[in-house]
Order: sequence, then C-alpha cells, then structure tokens
Amino acid sequence: MLLDFSKLAQSANADGEFTLHARFWNAVVKLRIGAASYRLDIRNGTLTQCTPWLGTIACDLVIEAADDEWERLLEPMPKPFYQDLYAATIHHGFSVAGDTLNYCAYYPALRRLVELMREVHHG
Repeated sequence: MLLDFSKLAQSANADGEFTLHARFWNAVVKLRIGAASYRLDIRNGTLTQCTPWLGTIACDLVIEAADDEWERLLEPMPKPFYQDLYAATIHHGFSVAGDTLNYCAYYPALRRLVELMREVHHG
C-alpha cells in the first residue's frame, strides 16, 4: 500500500475536525503496514512528521495490520467492521498497543486521521 504521508500531514493539519480532536496531543505513533513501518509525530495537535520508521525508537502507540487489512480499512466505502479502527481491532487483524490512556483520550483524532488516510489513499 502506498500512501503519500506528506499529503496526509498537510490534510490533517488543515482539517478542522482533526485539529480540534488532536489539540494538546503529544505522541509518537508507529503505523506498521505489512512489513513497512512509519513514524507519525504529533506535537500539540499538529502532525509534524510522517516518515519511515527507522530503528527501534520508543513510541507511545503502535497500530499494525497486514497490507490487505489496511487496504480494506482504507477503502472509500469500507465493509462492516472496517469503517472504524476500534471495530477493526475487534473483528479483523488490527492491533493497537502502547499507552491506552493516550489512545482513548485521542481516539476521535485517530478516527479522523483514518478518514483522512482514506481520502489521501484514493485521491
């Protein structure tokens, strides 16, 4: 799966819903998409960096799944239980690990980020 992460950062930072839900959020999020991993740095609600993950740097949250699972989650009209990250972790092959308080507090921002990933993925 190819995703333009620089476009994702621009979209997220220009999106009123994301910035509202992400305000005060400071985290390093690792997205593992199949064999590839990406680092999302969020500082005071701004997505400051989206880069390939290098090394074994500590992070606050890890969201991972196989390539085909991400493809299903990012479809323009996802099938049941792929519409939402939480449902995908319960019913499909997604896992979320790390700071659960951070995950819960900023889940609306993560949900919006997934929606923005869909938009960027399908242009």
